Amino acid sequence: MLQITNAAPIEASGLMLLFDKSPDIFEVSRLKYTKSEHLGFFKDDELVGFASLGYFPGTIEGKLQQLFSLYNFYLKPEARGRRFVERAMNTFFTKAKENANFGYAITLKGNRPIESYVGNRIVKGMPPSRIIDDLVVKTILFSLPRKNTTSYSIRNARSEDIPDMVRLLNTEYQKRDFGPVFQEDTFSISLKNRGLAIENYYIAVNSKGSLVGVCLAWDCTSFRRTKVIKYSSNFYPALYGYKLLEKIFPMAPFPRNEECFSELTITDCAVAERNATIMHALLSEIYYRNLNRKYHFMNIGSCASDHLLQAAKGFWYKEIRSHIIFTSLDTDRFNYQPQLPYVDIALL
Repeated sequence: MLQITNAAPIEASGLMLLFDKSPDIFEVSRLKYTKSEHLGFFKDDELVGFASLGYFPGTIEGKLQQLFSLYNFYLKPEARGRRFVERAMNTFFTKAKENANFGYAITLKGNRPIESYVGNRIVKGMPPSRIIDDLVVKTILFSLPRKNTTSYSIRNARSEDIPDMVRLLNTEYQKRDFGPVFQEDTFSISLKNRGLAIENYYIAVNSKGSLVGVCLAWDCTSFRRTKVIKYSSNFYPALYGYKLLEKIFPMAPFPRNEECFSELTITDCAVAERNATIMHALLSEIYYRNLNRKYHFMNIGSCASDHLLQAAKGFWYKEIRSHIIFTSLDTDRFNYQPQLPYVDIALL
């Protein structure tokens, strides 16, 4: 399976990259989903592709229910076409009807083979689908010195902060469709299951000492990395520019071929009154503390309709867009318009 994913790199501006999920491609499934199903596609006993469907608890109109996500869809170049896609869709959606009504899939913007299926019911029983928003990931480069200059104080979270953190997180995600629900009594267990400590969370405190913001800075390299496969001559100007800046600022060395970027992922974000200034304060402090040549960049993402993305203003970042594709197995609810659809970019 990992060999098949390795055959599907992406290229941007002369840089060929691979989203590396070794050594265990199923780790994301265990971290995110309560149950998942995996289909293998075979040709003459050779595995030529696979796809996954996972179920997870999330909110729709503020109410917790089981949802599903179609992910990890890979085919070898020689196996690409409609036949395996049709079989996968028929198998997955026949089973999904027994477990959930709403679901989504994520695909990079410009992925024409996948985009061609949106709105196209290619097999009997396949539900309707449509793009409801874009997922915007802002990759912030660790480069120029920057500090938190707002009136909010930022510190690492402590165990006694968990009740206020849970309250703030639930206030945020109950307003967003596909959002998670947090619980005080299982919060520490969730940390342990993800290999995290409470200190990996950062909190923002106002002048009155009240907790008004929270987010998680997660190093996901144990189960997901961005690997450099190679760079062409088209990328040389950018590479030379990076190496020059590397001599001036505390930037991590640019990866060679077959090496990976070191990155932090910002997730589990919630701020009082959805105040972008508080989110900016959190990003600034995390950036400042990690400007030490260890990490190349940090990622923050949300749906394009989320004004909290403005918190990245002032940083040096590159934007990557994907489509959020929505479907409903209850055709009467297909026209429902999800509000601020949430996708955890750490577990894509």
